Amino acid sequence: MIVGSGTVAAIALSGYTGAATDADDDRPSLPSDLESVLELVPGESALDANYRHVVYSRVDDAGSTPLYLGGHEVLEELDIDADAVAELVVVVTDDETRLSVVAGEFDAPDVGDDADLDGWTVGEVDDEPVAAAEGALVVATGDDGDEIVDAALEAADDEDTETILADPETASTTFDHLESKSYVTFVPDVSEVPHNEFDGDVVEAFGVGLETAPMAREDDSDTLENDYVLHLDPDAGAHVDDEWIVDRVESIERNEILETSIDRSDDVVYVQAVVEQPPERDREAAPDARVRARSNADEGVVTFEHVGGEPIETDSLEVWRDGDLADDQLADEYATFTEGDTFELETGPLADVGLRWFDEEADVYYYYDTTVVGAESFDGQYDPDEETVEFTYTGGLEVDSDLVELVHRSDDDGSYDLDRGDLDVDGPLVDGETITVDGVTLGDRVSLELSVPANPNRGQRSLSSVRVRPPRMHLSRREETVVARYWGDIDRDADEFRVLVEDEPADVQFSDVTDTLSEHDRVELGELDHGTHVAVEWLEPDDPVVVTERVLRPYARIDMDYDDSAGTVTADYEEGDEIDADDLELRIADEPAPVQPADEYETFAPGDDLTVEADPFATVELVWEGGDDTEYGLGRVTVGRRAFDAEYDPDTDEVEIVYTGEQPADPSNLTVSQRGSRSSGDDEDLFAQEYDSLTDGDSIVLEDVEIDDRISVMLVQEGENYSSRSSIFRFTPEPRWAFSVEDRGSEDGDGDEDGLVAVYHERTTRDADNFEILVDGEPADVQPSDRHDTLTAEDEIELGEFEAGTELSFRWVVPDEPREVRNHVVVPDAEFEVDYDADDDEITVEHAGGDGIDAADLAVIVEPLSPEPTDWDGDGTVSEGDSTTVDVDDLDSRRDRDPAAVGILFRDHHLTHVRIDD
Repeated sequence: MIVGSGTVAAIALSGYTGAATDADDDRPSLPSDLESVLELVPGESALDANYRHVVYSRVDDAGSTPLYLGGHEVLEELDIDADAVAELVVVVTDDETRLSVVAGEFDAPDVGDDADLDGWTVGEVDDEPVAAAEGALVVATGDDGDEIVDAALEAADDEDTETILADPETASTTFDHLESKSYVTFVPDVSEVPHNEFDGDVVEAFGVGLETAPMAREDDSDTLENDYVLHLDPDAGAHVDDEWIVDRVESIERNEILETSIDRSDDVVYVQAVVEQPPERDREAAPDARVRARSNADEGVVTFEHVGGEPIETDSLEVWRDGDLADDQLADEYATFTEGDTFELETGPLADVGLRWFDEEADVYYYYDTTVVGAESFDGQYDPDEETVEFTYTGGLEVDSDLVELVHRSDDDGSYDLDRGDLDVDGPLVDGETITVDGVTLGDRVSLELSVPANPNRGQRSLSSVRVRPPRMHLSRREETVVARYWGDIDRDADEFRVLVEDEPADVQFSDVTDTLSEHDRVELGELDHGTHVAVEWLEPDDPVVVTERVLRPYARIDMDYDDSAGTVTADYEEGDEIDADDLELRIADEPAPVQPADEYETFAPGDDLTVEADPFATVELVWEGGDDTEYGLGRVTVGRRAFDAEYDPDTDEVEIVYTGEQPADPSNLTVSQRGSRSSGDDEDLFAQEYDSLTDGDSIVLEDVEIDDRISVMLVQEGENYSSRSSIFRFTPEPRWAFSVEDRGSEDGDGDEDGLVAVYHERTTRDADNFEILVDGEPADVQPSDRHDTLTAEDEIELGEFEAGTELSFRWVVPDEPREVRNHVVVPDAEFEVDYDADDDEITVEHAGGDGIDAADLAVIVEPLSPEPTDWDGDGTVSEGDSTTVDVDDLDSRRDRDPAAVGILFRDHHLTHVRIDD
């Protein structure tokens, strides 16, 4: 999807998909829909950053999609089962900071200190800022990771907080159109992204909603319904016709479009497209053989060699070159391709070549190997003094310069410009010829790319790429100590940097502590008071560059507790700095409260508290106002945010929503939406129609509710300069993700056999006989009704021990057609070690002990370079000491990042994960 553009980085973050269930009263509610997870993502203004990409992923078949993105190590470190993750949002900002929000069915991991709201803890895992609660995880990377986590916590604690649904302003319309899709990519500002398919002067923002995640497949249909939302410039968009719109959609849709419908409203275009479903990658269906492609650019040939395994009927093999079937095919020479056979293809000095096995009847494929001829024939170097990038051609054969194009992605004051064009070369390229790109500055990336189409089911890879960026640094303050963390990917002398405190050189410099800074190094800069402005300059350029700066916020743990019986909120200062009370403001619904800290205290310190009356659904926040127009929220709560409950009656298809708060509540700002196949999704003020004031037990009933409808109680607020619409309660009748599966081992402390244990997590109590457990498609020996009459939160069912590869399915049998609500595959117990040889650009994965595993069941994924697994090289059983090697350059020759981590997959399910630097 969107191959050859900057968006491919976001698309490649294919992740867990699925749904999450409501939590108990001590943690945020995370039901199964896109909006609930997006409300944990703060708006752009909260981060003072521009969002380049937003990717949302949900899996409808629990556990069927492995996690293909960085962040795996955090889940590993926190001992969170891969199958327990249900939904994911990844946000990439203009400074390459990334926020990942994960929701699912897992216990609350303890990552550090308690946060300012119930159920959350904050800390660091593998040097990355993390916030965690039961069923929710927020991970940030980059210079401003701590601030991002803080902002996400505010969004989790208070539905009034401006989230991505309101900021950027194009987000709400985009996600409203695409809410039913399993995989959504949103680009809020085309000018921020190197995206050659769209002209930024016409299309200001766009979103793509896919029916299934990339590389996933809908088994019941030959087509998919993918949707697109284009936000047009008001002036230029008026001159855009439907033909232009369809042409743009075709440029980013990887599959063949069969039909489209276009709906235009003002400057927003909504396109619904029916597309031909692509073939599915299926390694198991292809013959179990190993084929290697070796390219020789100096001779202009690619040689395919069958190096082991089963013979392959050549009528199912296709040699692809530059987006077309090659003139010469293996079937021209062989009926079957067997071990020891070779096939040579003349390509010339540049080509993109792959050998694909394809079963047209089953509509499945598998690439045995691919290679880019000529990727080793260019050497790229950056000259900072001249601000140029030079690519030197080192190949032995002349190259038609029309086959190569330059791509210069420049970062100009935070906005990305993309220049794509021909080489400034007369005639063909010859050995030693140099291509010079001028005006390359910090933040730019320059690539040499093939100007030919990509082969089917594959992305195009660069021939050579040079990225120029300043070193990355992050400042944080824990208690009173300021710590600088170096994120640069190359070692640098410590005296290349200068630390400034209030614009003057600091007492402690990096060179006082260390000679060299390496990636992830931490340097303590001593104790500094909150409110102090700290900056780090990089002195290497002629004009020093500030690589990070911040006003230090107070360290404060403040519990904001709502007493429903009294109708009051108390800010209880539990731990932290002594803060001047004049610098604090208590706000109710963004207005100063009648009671302020300065009314009672000169300084607000641990042990102090402040109580104020507040009506249900109001937001109460304690804010520290620092210098340089800086302010930080220290504590926040939404009054009565958990004051609703719901019950589903499958016999009448009705849902009753009940108000459970003790304080009378004004329902005039409440609306209820029911989104599903039979409902419009429009909000209705059902509570206000029924009641002037809500009291405990008041309820409304929704009729004709389908089991997968998503019901929301929304709080709508209108202000002079703002309008917000946030959810305070959600409910889905179907108990999707009602169970998690835990492996308790062979024995517990009492010697009892535990094995696998199913844990029920729904808030709603349900009859145990509403559920059935299958083992490899057959009823399990133990059923929920054998242990319980009714299931309530945290009830357990001991299932016993099972062999690796066994598949457990949990079905909800209330509907006429039972529905699977949880799928779990038992993975082997094995350890693996990973070694990265940077000189040879090879990764070796070695089985380091534990269960033996059939090689055909194993695959390797290298993060963040490739979203597609590489099969284990070999046959038979993989046991201790056996290894496989992955050529990193074969994954992505254009890459500007080194491999960060390796995931090992068992039958496409996560088995284990190893960081390269470990």
